[in-house]
Amino acid sequence: MDYCNGVQGFINFTTSIPRNFTGDGITCPCKKCQNKKYLHPNIVMMHLLHKGFMENYMCWYAHEELFVRNKSMEERVVGSTSSASNVHEVANNNSNPYRNMVMDAIRMNQGNVNQCSIIEEEPNTDAARFFDLLKDSDEPLWDGCMNHSKLSVVAQVFTIKSDHGLSEASYDKIIEWARSILPEGNRLKENLYVAKSMMKPLGLRYHKIDMCPNLCMLYYLENIELTECMTCGHSRYKPRTGRGKTLMAYKKLKYFPITPRLQRLFMSPRTAEHMTWHQSHDAVDGVMVHPSDSEAWKHFNNVDPHFSAESRNVCLRLCTYGFNPFGSFADPYSC
Repeated sequence: MDYCNGVQGFINFTTSIPRNFTGDGITCPCKKCQNKKYLHPNIVMMHLLHKGFMENYMCWYAHEELFVRNKSMEERVVGSTSSASNVHEVANNNSNPYRNMVMDAIRMNQGNVNQCSIIEEEPNTDAARFFDLLKDSDEPLWDGCMNHSKLSVVAQVFTIKSDHGLSEASYDKIIEWARSILPEGNRLKENLYVAKSMMKPLGLRYHKIDMCPNLCMLYYLENIELTECMTCGHSRYKPRTGRGKTLMAYKKLKYFPITPRLQRLFMSPRTAEHMTWHQSHDAVDGVMVHPSDSEAWKHFNNVDPHFSAESRNVCLRLCTYGFNPFGSFADPYSC
């Protein structure tokens, strides 16, 4: 009876937090599913009653529950199954920024995770990676570590590499040295390649588009099958250096789609409120504290009231500072 009450408490707690839902399902922490399937809460309850919880799932980290660690690194769950409201209050104030980072990315990629329907089927690759990241955000770097998790270390070292322009070889050397002084059994990723594979689900993807090395054209849309530039005749691909080698373009353009980047700003609780501040802030007479206070913005709102009525609609402005549209005809950067 106590176990049944505990399962009911888990379901009550989990379903009380909207962010736990993808479609009509929540992740199932039974011994078989192990938080890798989205199922209807009623099905999750049946799984837990018949199969039990997955091993060591004392803190419901995949269901927005917060835990803290004491000095001996023993997990202590904040709240209990009988006081789900208290746990809910704490869970909404999660102090693990790296777990929050994973949750933001999950919400950003719900279109992919959603493919794990509420029927019993294996999760797709993206969903499985996110569940692994949730675990990595809470798992200590080594048994007894109180300051870093598997995910936090990789994220911080990535930041150092980016800020200081470290090469891949330099990164790998530093990691090799760090692993040699860490305790045995540490979980630090051994090189950049493995670390990038781990962090990939958190990133905003970009598209590579072949282009003419003389900047004449892109091999895109109706021109995607061409092998020579229509303007200068330069070959698209480098000469092959061996049998069976993949064709390599002379030059590639990296295109960063703007739509998912705007969506990411709305997916994160820390930035979403700023995306609508243009409509919610208090205006000051005679003072422009935001571009929305300008006459140009107000004129736009009057011209298209249907668009401006929704505060989450995004107004984009293209800045061309330093770009000369009136250069000489020979200037390849002129319009």
